[in-house]
Amino acid sequence: MAVRKTSATLPVMLMVATAVLLLAAAPTEGSYMTAWAGPGCSGRSQRYSARGCSSINLHGGYQFVYQGQTAATYNQPNCRGVAHTRFRGSVRDCSPIGWRSIFIQC
Repeated sequence: MAVRKTSATLPVMLMVATAVLLLAAAPTEGSYMTAWAGPGCSGRSQRYSARGCSSINLHGGYQFVYQGQTAATYNQPNCRGVAHTRFRGSVRDCSPIGWRSIFIQC
């Protein structure tokens, strides 16, 4: 009489495949800008990470962290007019800024 062996390989393969799919579907953080209220990037800070146009309320310095999405800042509210500065990489400057809005690409 033949005895049938149960293979443990299939459940392991399914678990590995599930883990790979979950990791691939995990959301990654996009590019963002942090602005500070005080001079020299001090005091209160606010992070801008929403895609599209956001109002900039703090003007004491900034840091843009590039994570695949470019961005542009505007001296006018609501991302109107000509872009003042375009970001295609990470940068930090603790000098006062006059920007009133930022548009982060999707």
